[in-house]
Amino acid sequence: MTDPSGLLRLLAETTDALSSVHSGSSSPHGVGVAADGLITVEAAAPGRVVGISLDPLALGLPPAELAAELTAAVNAALADLPGSAVDLTGLGAELRDIQERASRQLAAFTSSLLDAQAALVRRAGDPR
Repeated sequence: MTDPSGLLRLLAETTDALSSVHSGSSSPHGVGVAADGLITVEAAAPGRVVGISLDPLALGLPPAELAAELTAAVNAALADLPGSAVDLTGLGAELRDIQERASRQLAAFTSSLLDAQAALVRRAGDPR
């Protein structure tokens, strides 16, 4: 199918951009380890802690040290999250750009149709 107005291409770009948000069924994970491996924290995008594993020996740490080690493990897990997580701000900007281009192309397409209609009306009135 031909696409002289470019609208089909813009719709395909929009669909591709939206699909990138839903491409992975599981969210990216990061892992942080502290207290010489006694504490493991798992985080998921966009910055949620989804699991904490404590070796029973970690419970023998003084409370302040345990808190500091947990904090270190959580921060390490969050820092380990893949940087390729979807950038919704960037996606929004991309979709706005696509929308603006589609709007311009639709206006040009509509203008062409109106010009063609006017030409047909003039021809119909021309007794040739």
